[in-house]
Amino acid sequence: MKFKFFDANLYVGRHAKTVYKPAAEAEELIKEMDRQSIEKAIVWHIAQHNFSPAEGNAMLSAMIRKHPRLCGCWTILPPQTGEVITRCFFRDMKENRIAALRAFPDIHRFLLNRTVFGGFLDEVSDRKIPLLLSMEKGCSWEGVYNLLEQYPALLCILCDIGVWGTNRYTWPLLENYKNVYLETSLLAIGHEQVEAAAKKFGAGRIVFGSGFPERYPESSICEVLHCNLLDSDKKKISWTNLDSIISGVRL
Repeated sequence: MKFKFFDANLYVGRHAKTVYKPAAEAEELIKEMDRQSIEKAIVWHIAQHNFSPAEGNAMLSAMIRKHPRLCGCWTILPPQTGEVITRCFFRDMKENRIAALRAFPDIHRFLLNRTVFGGFLDEVSDRKIPLLLSMEKGCSWEGVYNLLEQYPALLCILCDIGVWGTNRYTWPLLENYKNVYLETSLLAIGHEQVEAAAKKFGAGRIVFGSGFPERYPESSICEVLHCNLLDSDKKKISWTNLDSIISGVRL
């Protein structure tokens, strides 16, 4: 069986600490995706993390405009400051083909909780918009646990989750919150971590992610292709799960 790959975790823009040469523009990213046989991706811009979420969001929107294979992902900040979240936020998401959100609370100096985000994240939950949280880039496990306790229906994709012993963090979340998913870019490096999570909670709870340009896409691709799972489960991980998530977004 030939597998299509829908990537949940890659970014565009130049950043010094990378394994691969970063893709400065969308066209360069498309070329790299083609080289890795990645057909579609949720993409964000490194400026959303390192520079300015608002300006990075705008840069991303402009870059992906002509590329339907790239689904945009904006970074959020507290609604009280008006820097990113406005009254027209969801309409603007639709107009700019933004299908997902990210938050970097520790880096951007805010708390990801109900006091700060109130009804906004309730609406994100109702609209089935995925919130991607990176355990390497400004999010703690304690923060994730607190967030999901306050927003149990939130559709959350946990990225860059680590290699060894992460099941002690992730499995309680998979057990208690039906809309939590794990991304594979680091999970794939740990021995049989993908298989273990899939066999315990079902392959429907895992989405493919390459980690480009900070990790080798081949690692995650090879893990999916050669792991000890049925082809039907591999298809869920490589494409179907993320495709269903994005198709379910209501803007």
